Amino acid sequence: MAVPTSVSLVVVNYNGLKWIDRCLESIFAQTRPAQQVLVIDNASSDSSPRRVRRRWPQAQLIELPENLGYAAACNRGIEASSGDLIALLNNDIELAPAWLEALLEQDRPPWDFWASRILFASQPDRIDSAGDGMAAVGAAFKHGHGQLSENYLQGREVFGPCGAAALYRRKLLEETGGFDEDFFLIYEDADLSMRARLMGYRCLYVPQAVVRHHVNASIGTLSRDYVFYGQRNSEYVFWKNMPLPLLLLYLPERLLFNALSFVYFLLRGRAAAFLHAKGDFVKNLGRLLQKRKAVQRQRRLRARRLRQMLTRNWLKGRRNVREAA
Repeated sequence: MAVPTSVSLVVVNYNGLKWIDRCLESIFAQTRPAQQVLVIDNASSDSSPRRVRRRWPQAQLIELPENLGYAAACNRGIEASSGDLIALLNNDIELAPAWLEALLEQDRPPWDFWASRILFASQPDRIDSAGDGMAAVGAAFKHGHGQLSENYLQGREVFGPCGAAALYRRKLLEETGGFDEDFFLIYEDADLSMRARLMGYRCLYVPQAVVRHHVNASIGTLSRDYVFYGQRNSEYVFWKNMPLPLLLLYLPERLLFNALSFVYFLLRGRAAAFLHAKGDFVKNLGRLLQKRKAVQRQRRLRARRLRQMLTRNWLKGRRNVREAA
């Protein structure tokens, strides 16, 4: 008799007092309960850790001594987890009761990670993400962003999941090494998805797995941090992961993308954050190229096959690209 699949849910919390109760309430109301729920607190300065400890004793709270960033907090949660499958969740999401059950119904080959149908909490008839895509310029984007939810009711393969609510096989996380902690936050999920795809793992979008998301509740839209990490980390994704033939092929488009992005952020008063991001990328280029060698050594996917997965019409859909969100 087969051993039932065990599931660990990992919630990363940072100053989430406004959201954490609704998040955990939705987790413990699942029709298919997880075997383990961990809350990784990134040195919050509000009272949210105390709230978790007092109101949600069934959750395992791990308090980090300092804010290590979203990527590192996820890794600490993965290390502390015991499930065959591991879900990584933002603290500003609310799961529909059958969210986990819907995902587990798709727990079969060839799928190794799964994307949710994530809706705006403020507009539950609109899509935040119906799975993520990857543009040829190395910029991640959200399928269906801002569109009617009713148009995204069919499951399909996608490049990767939005990290606000994603499910992974432990094997995938162990073989890829989990999240790259140099990202700190933003694009860490896109980087993981690209490394997983290069190793041959595949992702399924599950529309029955519904989530409501209070978008950018922690960092804020177009804040300095949002622009800095988004702009720096998209360079990391492109230069670390793109196979050499595709890197050379798409480099002119990447440079054009950067030029247009600079104009965009200049007009919104964020030129300094943009330039700081690019300067920090150049500063860390040597370290990044060392990581690139490891990624390319582990690659099992041919460059031609990856090219088929990448989206070329990034200019037309630029409003959905995360950097310009």
